[in-house]
Amino acid sequence: IKFLFIGSIMKDKGINELLDAATQIKAKYPNVHFDLIGDCEEDYTERLKELQERGIIKYHGRQNDVHSFIKESHATILPSYHEGTANVLLEYASTGRPVLASRVPGCQDTFDEGVSGFGFEAKNADSLVEAIIKFIELPCEKKKAMGIAGRRKMEREYDRRIVIDAYMEEISKIVKCS
Repeated sequence: IKFLFIGSIMKDKGINELLDAATQIKAKYPNVHFDLIGDCEEDYTERLKELQERGIIKYHGRQNDVHSFIKESHATILPSYHEGTANVLLEYASTGRPVLASRVPGCQDTFDEGVSGFGFEAKNADSLVEAIIKFIELPCEKKKAMGIAGRRKMEREYDRRIVIDAYMEEISKIVKCS
């Protein structure tokens, strides 16, 4: 099973918890893979290098095209401490892949618990480990169903037309008030 993190390598994105969780998971499930993509915005270079040398993670740096990484992964993980609506989760779920994300506004809205993903407590590596293990231990068909449910949620709640119509409605309200 391959997990993918796409985001800035920084504390507020939950990178410490992710690296701790990956270390714990690899000890119990050596065939699980953790791929990380993104700019290193804080000084994590040495830690990433050490964990990569130990085979715990694979850090790919900044990538202009993440689609091939998404195609090769089974779920994404975003342990962020806070977000606006997390575009990376919306895009990931729209590809039909499950989401594992912290239960914070902007993340928790992008999946339905146990249906299209699993949530965990922000700033809590143990909670993240529990969510990862829950996903690992799902039967293959359940994982596929979770991805399909995520795609349907994106179509139902985040379709471009829905978003544009909501913006246009708000603009119309503002213009009428002027």
